Parts: sequence; C-alpha cells; structure tokens
Amino acid sequence: MLKDLNSILGYIDRLNQLDTSDVQPMAQVASRYDERSDKHKDDLNLFAYVMRADEPRPSLPHVEALRNAPATDGAFFKVPKVIER
Repeated sequence: MLKDLNSILGYIDRLNQLDTSDVQPMAQVASRYDERSDKHKDDLNLFAYVMRADEPRPSLPHVEALRNAPATDGAFFKVPKVIER
C-alpha cells in the first residue's frame, strides 16, 4: 500500500508542476452545463436542464435482480472475497 500511495503522491507532485495560470477555475470538470446562455450563471438552476426529475419509480423485483447473477445464495449476490482480515 505504501508503494501505491507514494505513486499517487508522485503523480500529484507532477501535476503541481504544471502552469495553470491561464486556466479558468471550473465548477464542474465536464462541460454538461449550458454554455450557450449566461441566464443562469449565478443561479442554482445552472445544471437544472441536465438533471432528470426525482420521481419515485418501482425498483427491479428482487427475484429478477438475482436471476442474472453468476452466484447467489437465494437472497444475496455471492461475490469473491476481496478483503482479507
């Protein structure tokens, strides 16, 4: 884990060496907001057109969700152990 952490910190150090003085600050890394209009620039509705309405919908039935699982115990998905204690 130490090797991975040092690798990440090394990469961050490389990024810190970049000249970003001409780069405008961004609120979102993806340009999904409406750049065509300045109408909502300071408004909380800036991302309103890309968000779907939050409406309750029925979820996938439990049995159907488990149907395509490679392994189950009848109630839960069975997955390989990835963390050893």
